[in-house]
Amino acid sequence: MKDKKYIERIIAYCNKIARYLDGVSNIEAFESNEEKVDAVLLNLEQIGETAKKLSDDIKHNTTTIEWNKIIGLRNLISHEYEGVDLTLIFNVARISIPDLLSKLVKIKI
Repeated sequence: MKDKKYIERIIAYCNKIARYLDGVSNIEAFESNEEKVDAVLLNLEQIGETAKKLSDDIKHNTTTIEWNKIIGLRNLISHEYEGVDLTLIFNVARISIPDLLSKLVKIKI
């Protein structure tokens, strides 16, 4: 049942990112708001950290989710925090996170 808890946490982080980006229409607005950048980075990092804890079973049964990329982004943020490409982060937050969220809510555990 730990997987259910982890999926719920990842969903919560995705929802937070969506809230943080509400009203942020472009990369310039994102880059100029240090608090939003920090909040999005933290939650992306937490998504990856939580994804690492998921069982191999759930990862193998959710092949439409690229868990390795999610964990890889977490590693990038953790180790290259100051040098992270904010355009990449903005695009992940605006495009990939809503896609991830739609897949996560369909998982039956």
